[in-house]
Amino acid sequence: MTKYKCAAVFPSEEIVIRRIVRAIQKAIEEDVPDFCHENHMETMNSIRYLRGDKINDNLRTLVVSDDIILISFKRYSWDGRMLVDLKNRITYKITTQQNLMAIPKKKNRTCPHFLQSILAVENGDLQGEYVQMTMMPMEQFEDDVLGEDYKKIVAGVLDPDSGYRHYVVTYAFEQSHLLSVNLELLDRGFNKVSSLSLNEYIKPDYTQLTADRPENPEKTTEPKKTARDLVAIKKGIRPEIIEPEKENRA
Repeated sequence: MTKYKCAAVFPSEEIVIRRIVRAIQKAIEEDVPDFCHENHMETMNSIRYLRGDKINDNLRTLVVSDDIILISFKRYSWDGRMLVDLKNRITYKITTQQNLMAIPKKKNRTCPHFLQSILAVENGDLQGEYVQMTMMPMEQFEDDVLGEDYKKIVAGVLDPDSGYRHYVVTYAFEQSHLLSVNLELLDRGFNKVSSLSLNEYIKPDYTQLTADRPENPEKTTEPKKTARDLVAIKKGIRPEIIEPEKENRA
């Protein structure tokens, strides 16, 4: 198995990578919050699936072109999409960082996870930088099983022997804020071959950047004068008025 080193360059044109990041950010920070605001329900358990649906919608409207297509495939009742760069022979799948780490940990699968099949066929000749050597084979499925599953996923659109390379775009978020996006090249065992941060393409939240900062607590301002302060009372005419101390005076 040959070891593949990827330089810190994009497998596709930069504009494609920018648009992928934009598709993710728009879904998390705009589309899902707007949906929740307009369709508020007692419980919102479907939001975890809605996020992926919105990302796929944005891939269709923002990324797809003459050279970039979406392949649709099914897993039971779940409907998935894989982005394909026909010109550069690159395929992409988008998922959360948390989900990517969880996939290889599940050992009781009765059929391959789609990423297992894709990585086995498209990245089968790669080897991660840090691969643990074991005495027992770690493969859950035979090559022919993974190969047949791959053919079902691509449904004749791609030739398994045409030299495509697969990249996983992972993201992390908190509530309605996109925190990070990475481009991951993995071997068939989900070991990292190379990784490239795409955080520079996350559009900043200008509402946060331009928000008024709290005033410096050390800066003192002259208290406003009231009408009572502007009227001087001569001593001797009326007894001097002593105001009670205010509570919690600084």
